[in-house]
Amino acid sequence: MSRDYTNYDYLSVSVKSDQLDRILQCYHALGWREEKMEDDRQYYNMKYVRLRRPHKIENKDRLQYLQVRMESLINSVSRVNSRRHIKSRGFIALGTMIFLGLAALGLWLTLAFEERVWHLCGWWISGLSAALMVLAVVLFILMQKRENAAAQKKNEQSLQYLRALIEECEAIAPSAEAEQIEPEEEISEAEEEAAFSCEEDMKEAANE
Repeated sequence: MSRDYTNYDYLSVSVKSDQLDRILQCYHALGWREEKMEDDRQYYNMKYVRLRRPHKIENKDRLQYLQVRMESLINSVSRVNSRRHIKSRGFIALGTMIFLGLAALGLWLTLAFEERVWHLCGWWISGLSAALMVLAVVLFILMQKRENAAAQKKNEQSLQYLRALIEECEAIAPSAEAEQIEPEEEISEAEEEAAFSCEEDMKEAANE
């Protein structure tokens, strides 16, 4: 489909499939309408969407400013969702490394030395590493719950601002209805003859 850059502006975005409805709602409020939608060629869970909006749209400068704010909030939500478990995952990774190191040390002390004292130390270190790993898993679960709550709170604030922006956009953006060419009304033969007769009478009256 050829693009009409004289009368329309175009915008292409790649959106995650589970966020498609929300993103399109935001762009619809800004006056954009999807012209083409297809699966992203690189990522299976992404949608490629091409949008179109009339070039000479009312309140365009204000809509552009609102679009920047809206996209910033959308990116903020995505960023919070993608980074919500960074601390807990780093903590459990460090805990796993310490557990494996202590377990390996305990096993080495048990096998490398014949003295009973070293065997006891090896078993003690191995048991300590297992206890620490159980504690780390419990803390990991608690950290994830806390991270989920914090992320949910941030997302709710961002979505609240986003809804306010959508309402503002809908108030100032003209409705983007599909362009339609009205079909010509068919004129019956009787109406055509009556119109022709009326036109002849008018000409005769003008000549008199």
